[in-house]
Amino acid sequence: MQRSIVLLFGLIAYVVFLPTFLYLIAFVGNLQVGALAGMLPALEQLVPYSISFGRDATPMVPALMINIALILLFGLQHSIMARSGFKDWLKRTLPVAAERSVYVLVSSLVLILLFWQWRPIPTVIWSVESQPLLGLLWTVFAAGFGMVFVATWLIDHFELFGLRQVWSRFRERPFQPPRFVTPGIYRIVRHPLYLGFLLAFWATPLMTVGHLVFALGMTAYILIGVKLEERDLERYLGANYRRYQQQVPQLVPLPGKAYRESGVSEGISAGSH
Repeated sequence: MQRSIVLLFGLIAYVVFLPTFLYLIAFVGNLQVGALAGMLPALEQLVPYSISFGRDATPMVPALMINIALILLFGLQHSIMARSGFKDWLKRTLPVAAERSVYVLVSSLVLILLFWQWRPIPTVIWSVESQPLLGLLWTVFAAGFGMVFVATWLIDHFELFGLRQVWSRFRERPFQPPRFVTPGIYRIVRHPLYLGFLLAFWATPLMTVGHLVFALGMTAYILIGVKLEERDLERYLGANYRRYQQQVPQLVPLPGKAYRESGVSEGISAGSH
């Protein structure tokens, strides 16, 4: 019975995550008011709130306080729950196979809260009208979220979101942690997931004060999260990861910088966890 409950919980967590991630794309891109809404009229109903539209104006100071609090909550939840000490505590409290699914579900719920309570601050910082530049910005935006999606599959999408763990538990087979791998873009940048998010958050034709607060807050979280995550990866992977750090840039690919394997690698994947 427990195996079935753990599997069901993992599936529920993933089912909650998928539309949450899709809503994040629409939320950051204000897709319910853009050209895409003309082709997909349902977007206006499906995306009631976005980063710059959808809610009546809130005075500047309360809006800033609410938005910063939401970003801090998101950052703290991700940073605390991603640390090895918290994971170990959770595994002692719940079935081990459910640990990743708990992280996925709580992360999704915190994002949903951010979508729901976010206060647009519509003061415009820049608004791009040039069609070539518009096309470039939307291309970078799409490429950023595309990079995030592809990066999850390059390492192990199902392990990253907890499905492989709960499926192994259901089949009563030992879960084999992923090996240290550097497929595709991981050979030229250590954190393509974070790079993708940064591109998507900053590549916008309409930068409002609210969007700027979001982009700055998430950038700060990413830069702090990278440091904490790499500390954990160094502890688990040792020399393998230190060699990887020396050869591959953290967030910005550089000419001539790519990973060159040396010997047999062991441990977990290089991807963001």
